[in-house]
Amino acid sequence: MVLKRTVIMLCLLLFALALTASAQQKTTPKAKLTPAEAKSIAKEAFLWGMHPVAIYHLRYNFAQNEKGPRYVGINRLSWDRQPQKALPRIVTTPNATTLYGHAMLDLSKEPVVITVPEIKDHYWSVQLYDNYARWWHLIGNQFNAPGPVRRLVIGPNWNGELPEGFVGADIVQSSSDFAGLAARLALTDDTDEELKVVNGIQDHITVMSLSQWIAAGRKEVKAEDVPLVKGDYPAYPGMETVKEPGRLKGVDFLRWVSLVLNDTSFTKQTDGHQEIEAFARFKRLGLKAGETFDPEKLTPAIKVAVEDGVEDGRKDVLALLAKGTGVQRNGWNFSTDIGYKDTDWLQRAGWGLIAILAPVPFRSHTGALCLNDSKGRPLSGEHRYTITFAPNNLPPVSEFWEIPLYDREGYFYDNPIDRYSLNSYMLKRGKLHTEGGKLVIYVQHDEPTDPKQRQNWLPAPKGGFQFAARFYGPYTPLIDGSYNMPGVARVD
Repeated sequence: MVLKRTVIMLCLLLFALALTASAQQKTTPKAKLTPAEAKSIAKEAFLWGMHPVAIYHLRYNFAQNEKGPRYVGINRLSWDRQPQKALPRIVTTPNATTLYGHAMLDLSKEPVVITVPEIKDHYWSVQLYDNYARWWHLIGNQFNAPGPVRRLVIGPNWNGELPEGFVGADIVQSSSDFAGLAARLALTDDTDEELKVVNGIQDHITVMSLSQWIAAGRKEVKAEDVPLVKGDYPAYPGMETVKEPGRLKGVDFLRWVSLVLNDTSFTKQTDGHQEIEAFARFKRLGLKAGETFDPEKLTPAIKVAVEDGVEDGRKDVLALLAKGTGVQRNGWNFSTDIGYKDTDWLQRAGWGLIAILAPVPFRSHTGALCLNDSKGRPLSGEHRYTITFAPNNLPPVSEFWEIPLYDREGYFYDNPIDRYSLNSYMLKRGKLHTEGGKLVIYVQHDEPTDPKQRQNWLPAPKGGFQFAARFYGPYTPLIDGSYNMPGVARVD
């Protein structure tokens, strides 16, 4: 009996000690945040947040910014009715050969319906991505040719009644309550007739909420006829003045990270150990879900450290991009999603900084980034260049290829002839000059005096520039980087 009583007393003592230790732990203040720690956390926040912030900014302009030219609301498709130009600056590294469609889907309340009619003789795609720039569902002539196709897109927590008429393959579930949609329709020529044909196809592609679709009689609805509903997501006054999130500095960038953290539709990776630990560190800077970030709570020294940390992250990203993340060949960096990992925040931040929403799965298309000439020197409009394709050595694709030119920030260069890229459709239609099957592209700031060179001229800015070639329907050599893409040769 005495032994039993002693054991009980010992257990009670240990329990009391544990409670005391726990109470002390709760009341013991955390170590004061140092500038060095703030700098480290800010850098991590930049690497984690650059791409989600870029997507948040994109959605803000489409779904919330009523003052902006791209405002269209949620669960509603917005089409480019004309090819994209250099101005206004909307998104980095677009292509100039397709007309884009965009929609910002909110799946928190109900599913969204997507319908596409039969489309012949034109490349088309409708693809879905999440808030981490992961492309998780692909529709298009490469996958479902020629259609028709329809999808019922449901959110991760929706448990309502499924409508009749959808087969299993038509129903897809998103891992997030947010889903972005990007659609593309190729322009095979630059004539008014071709533009009219493609605009007509656009009018028969439907994106709308399930209840609206049922109310419309389960029929296709033109994008402009879908009711406009403004998105309701965390925001702060003056957000509409931010044109390029990649240029945000210090606490201004953290303010956008806070928006991402506080948006419940931007579903986080609850099972991501790396992310969970990072979020715990972010709290030291006042970045926490459920709380509005207040930079005034940071001391001047911490604010300086935050700015230094964000800039360190940006420098690391630019260094990675200059080095290349894929297979290097003749100055081109071939990249696909093969080997890409969600935990590689440095690479993810790189795409968010200069090529938002890349990499798109190689099943759709691949790309090749080029920042330097064939001898490794940075590309600059102070010089003239040529890209020479030998006979029978054009990029191997089932659809089309395109070589767009951008400034160093990834935007089209505003030039006198509104030419931002050259593509295989131009070659097929005889709009590019060839001799003996050889195609030479002339890249320079000044207009060539030779009419044959002008025909193949790709205007460049006076300063630095870059390429992000696209290969739609790539064959193996473009996926593994074994294709002998000609380098950019400097001629003066």
